[in-house]
Parts: sequence; C-alpha cells; structure tokens
Amino acid sequence: MSAMGYHSRMVRYRQIRPSARLETFVNSFWILEHDGEDRAPQRVVPDGRPELILNWGEPFASLAGGEWRGQARCFFAGQIDGPLMLRPKGPAKMLGIGFHPHGASRVLAPPMHELSGRFTQVDELSPSLARELNRALESPDPVAAVEAALVASERKAHDVLMAEAVRRITIARGCCDLGMVAREMGMSVRQLERRFQSAVGLPPKLFCRMQRFNRVFQVMERQPCDWADAALECGYYDQAHLIRDCKSLSGRTPAILLDEDADLARHFYMSHSYNPRRRGSV
Repeated sequence: MSAMGYHSRMVRYRQIRPSARLETFVNSFWILEHDGEDRAPQRVVPDGRPELILNWGEPFASLAGGEWRGQARCFFAGQIDGPLMLRPKGPAKMLGIGFHPHGASRVLAPPMHELSGRFTQVDELSPSLARELNRALESPDPVAAVEAALVASERKAHDVLMAEAVRRITIARGCCDLGMVAREMGMSVRQLERRFQSAVGLPPKLFCRMQRFNRVFQVMERQPCDWADAALECGYYDQAHLIRDCKSLSGRTPAILLDEDADLARHFYMSHSYNPRRRGSV
C-alpha cells in the first residue's frame, strides 16, 4: 500500500491505497485528524463515491433540515447529489473507506439508491460487519483489519455490467452517450438506469455530470487556463453551463468554491487532485 498526506495546524490527513485484493471495489482508505479548535462549517461536494466512516474521536456533525446532528461512530455515507455541510464537535480522528462508485454494493446488500442522501449506521445494514469494523478500530493495524473485514463480507453476487458502465463513464470523464452504452451492453436505457441506480445509488446521467464537474478542477490544477477554456475542455457547452452545474452540485460558483480556504474541506478537494485556491473569477 502507498500513502499520500496533507498536514496543517488543524488538520492531518493521510490517504492509503488498498491492497490488490480490494482494489476492484475500494478506491482508497484515508485517515483524518482534526484538533477541533476551529468548528466553522465546511462544504463537501459530491464525487459519486460512497464511503464507510469509522470514528476514534468525536464524530462530526452534519447539517440536515436546518439542524446540526452528530454522526454515529461507525456509519455508511451514501451518495449525495448536492453539497454536504460538516463541522467538528471536538477533537476528531476517523478512518474512511472510499469505495469505487459501484463498490459498496460488493459488501452491503440493500440497493444503493435506498441508502443515498443519508448516513446509516453499519449495524443496521450488517451487524457482523459492524462488529468487525469496531474491532478494527482497536487493532494495532486498523487498515489491515478493515481490509480483512471487507474481504470476509464481500458478496459474490454483484452487477458486473454496472461496474463496466462505471468504468466507461469514468474513462470518458462523463462525456458519453448513455444510449450507446446501454446498447453495447445489450439493454435498454431504462434498464441501464434501473440497474445503475441499484449498484451505484445515482442515475447514470447525474453520475456523468459529477465526473465532468470534478474534471474541471483537475484541469485548472494541471495547467493555467481561464474558466471558459476549462469548461470547453471538459465537455461543457460554455462557461455558463459550467457555472450552472457547479451551483447545482456545490451550492457555489467555481471561483467561490475554490476560494473557500477551509482545512476540513481541503482533504476532500485533494482527493480529486485539486486544491482550493484563487484561480480567477467565475
């Protein structure tokens, strides 16, 4: 396994690649520590990947229905289709398991769309997995212990075709013809939509938008260019099209989103190969 990290006065973040036996459905593990002193709300944007979160320290609180609610010690974070607001309640330390878009369906039985937009305690989904994950937190090597728990919980029945659909959309960076994808897989668009939502938790069209949206920031990070050029390179009709997508998915314009200098949010940004910094106005 290899690791990458980020450190600041308030946040320590480390990302770890999974071993070969998990890499088909787990994207990465990450460990985040926050000193809890700055409790300002932080914004997380959707990326199409669900996660399992295990807490050693004080769990974060999330904003839902206008109220801040504390998260559980061990929970599954389903797909989101808009911004998620989080804030620390105190000193925090957590281990995250970031799945590939279709990966959570390899270890959890419910259709993924039933878990979208909410946090579900793992013991409600799989008591045996919850026990092993809680034990992993006490292990001298928690990542290895979590890997063993996930391998033991892997379900043999999973939708291989939807894994391939995710692969094609990701390679195309969201710019693909879903009708053609469906035909090449021998199904109708309606069948693709139904099976994709069950395996991934999102409609395929929305998943395409997320891949295209996240690509913009990778382009802006890689090379100096203006927003109009980035929009066109990533498959948007024009700059206005990009701004509409950004507002829909993040609640902010691109410039404001990148200007939010928030340490907690920064680790999520880094996961997509970009950093929040001033790049020009949109």
